[in-house]
Amino acid sequence: MDKICQKFLPISPWDKNVTSRLPGIQPLEHVDLLYIVDDAFNAQMSYRDFLIKEKRSEIFYLSKKALHSAQELLESVLAILKNNSKYKIYPDRVQRPDKKIIFLKEDNPIIIAGRLIQEDLLILHWDNSFQEHILEGGVLCFPALWTLKEKINKPLSRIHKPVAHYNEKITRSVQRMFNNLKVDKPIWRANWYLYKDPELFSPLSEKFSHTTEKEYFEGDFWVRVERQTLKRLPVTNAILFGIHTYVVNKKQLTIKQITSLKNYSLNK
Repeated sequence: MDKICQKFLPISPWDKNVTSRLPGIQPLEHVDLLYIVDDAFNAQMSYRDFLIKEKRSEIFYLSKKALHSAQELLESVLAILKNNSKYKIYPDRVQRPDKKIIFLKEDNPIIIAGRLIQEDLLILHWDNSFQEHILEGGVLCFPALWTLKEKINKPLSRIHKPVAHYNEKITRSVQRMFNNLKVDKPIWRANWYLYKDPELFSPLSEKFSHTTEKEYFEGDFWVRVERQTLKRLPVTNAILFGIHTYVVNKKQLTIKQITSLKNYSLNK
């Protein structure tokens, strides 16, 4: 697959304390900002279509009890896209900004949603036995060194077990954030990695390495930033977790971004 990269990086999480530390949550100014169309839209969506067709068992899972949430998720996505002039919404189909037509009844609702927008989409529900939210479904075309299969039906604390610094304090903070999330108040955070390969589809089992390079190095590299959003669905009460992936080559970073990245790496 050809390199799929944005021309610039709009978010550099290491720049500010609020975005560089865990969990780094901030309010989203408007619900219409949940889903972004950027300069890599056409290439990313073409790749998403390919992955959904050719690697469906790796990038998609939905439990039976999450089907209603998946339908509500799709309806929520469509409601937001109706306000985006780059889309054309019809009763039975949607024309994406790249002119591709997606029919609304031809597949599972979360798959349809995953073919409409650049974001990967995950569904989480509260579970009384775990006393945490668990992952019950999703379409994950662009995993950053993890696999959907290994995380499905697991609670948040177990999902994040391989993540360095994700301690009990962070676990409680994140779960409290999920519990307090309001229907009309979506939130966002950002994650980031340095890679020597810009490949978007980068699954990795937990039995292998769980980290990426974050130290500054002089050679060529790509910065991968995940803009992660959280929204509560009003009917099923599910949490919708969205991931918009940016990949930018070192050469496309601004001088300020390169300098702050180096300073962060030296002082971490």
